[in-house]
Amino acid sequence: MDEFEVDRDALVTAYLAEAEEVLARMELGLVELEGRPSDEELLHALFREAHTLKGGATLVAFDGVRDLAHDLESVLERLRNHTLAIGSALVTLLLRSVDVLRAAIADAAAGAAEPSAATRAFQAELAEVAGAAA
Repeated sequence: MDEFEVDRDALVTAYLAEAEEVLARMELGLVELEGRPSDEELLHALFREAHTLKGGATLVAFDGVRDLAHDLESVLERLRNHTLAIGSALVTLLLRSVDVLRAAIADAAAGAAEPSAATRAFQAELAEVAGAAA
């Protein structure tokens, strides 16, 4: 391997470790969000976490994960812009997004080329929420 070749396995391993840390922070942040729905910094932090997942997924060519993280970003952006109200049903949906992202990352790491039917169905839910807020 010359100096410009990239060790994809090492990149994937690093992404998987980072993604788990990001998802754990997102879970904690989302639980906090239910009690502090007007906490602007918390909303920005959650958006940044989703953005980090998206960027890393792009780097390792986990396109389904990238797209799911992008859809989550869209909902979080609506929250940051105050065009979507935070309630327990929405927090539950966002907490589910962490589980769906974990599964999508595991599937991609195992070699799945396409998102699962469950992931696509969840993306439709996110799109509906984001679209309703627009």
